[in-house]
Amino acid sequence: MDIARAAPKSVANQPSFDSFAGTSASTGPFLSARQRVLALLQGHYIPVAEALQQSATALYQSLAQPATQWQAQQPLWVQAMLHWERLAAVAVGPLLERRAARSIDFWPTRPAQIQRQLDANAASPLTPEQIESVGSAARGLPALEWMFWRMPANPSHQHYARLLAQHVLNECTVLLDGYRALATVPRSEEEAAALYGEWYGQAVGGLDQLRIKKMVPDTRGKEVSLWVRGVSGQTAAAWQAQLQGLQAFLVGSAAAQAARPDWPVAGSLQGLLLGNDTPQPSRQLHRLTLAALRSGARARPDNAASVRTAQLSLTQLSQFLSGLADTVLHISMGFTDADGD
Repeated sequence: MDIARAAPKSVANQPSFDSFAGTSASTGPFLSARQRVLALLQGHYIPVAEALQQSATALYQSLAQPATQWQAQQPLWVQAMLHWERLAAVAVGPLLERRAARSIDFWPTRPAQIQRQLDANAASPLTPEQIESVGSAARGLPALEWMFWRMPANPSHQHYARLLAQHVLNECTVLLDGYRALATVPRSEEEAAALYGEWYGQAVGGLDQLRIKKMVPDTRGKEVSLWVRGVSGQTAAAWQAQLQGLQAFLVGSAAAQAARPDWPVAGSLQGLLLGNDTPQPSRQLHRLTLAALRSGARARPDNAASVRTAQLSLTQLSQFLSGLADTVLHISMGFTDADGD
């Protein structure tokens, strides 16, 4: 799907999870921890970071055009936001180290702080250097969302939006460089195993963050929207994008699965289980992941029952993964929030 051409408030064209929720194979190749880490970086993190950097570039370049209307920016913003959700779903590496979520995705945004910056920009246009000192609550994708859907387009607003988009692009470029560099780091098998354990904890934490932070109305954002991405009407689409990022870690992305439908995706948790000759936990992972993906894809913020069903499925998957870490994988889990807190 060409997200840039999609109607900003539609999730009808989002991919169905019914046909690509993991293989039901009973065996797979054994991969060392170093191979698993590298496969995740090369198969998921680097390609998604590249897509995010490209979509952020497209948004910045569009805003650099004179007399641009907000309607032209909305689908470009949606594209960048969805790529960000996929990358940040299991937040590891440079995304955590740089506290990138505070720079790119501080939510809820603060309309009053945005307005103060717009007033200052109207009196004396801000420079790219000055935007670095603007508070996180008036920057990033949520601030751009507020402007594109709730504020009029004029030269002063466009200048500020362009600076915000440039700041996001700069951060996305650094993230991409960081993931590429991470793939070249020599590490021992012990170091790679410890790193994978950290990522595993981040995946479980990502499931819980989706369930208890994203899939609930948040009164902190009442001036903007009770739902994350609610200003643009993209709440359900954002949930699905985060699920796609989690899916890549658990069972492999849709594209990777389609390439070899009867073979586990290298680097995925399912591949680890099958390579270690533990087919029963693999089958359970397949079943619970499929249930979470399907119910999450059907969840809508205006349908409380659909959200509760998705939350229940995510809870069951999270509990299974926590038990699996202790009893089968012997991983000591921890979790660090994506903004570094």
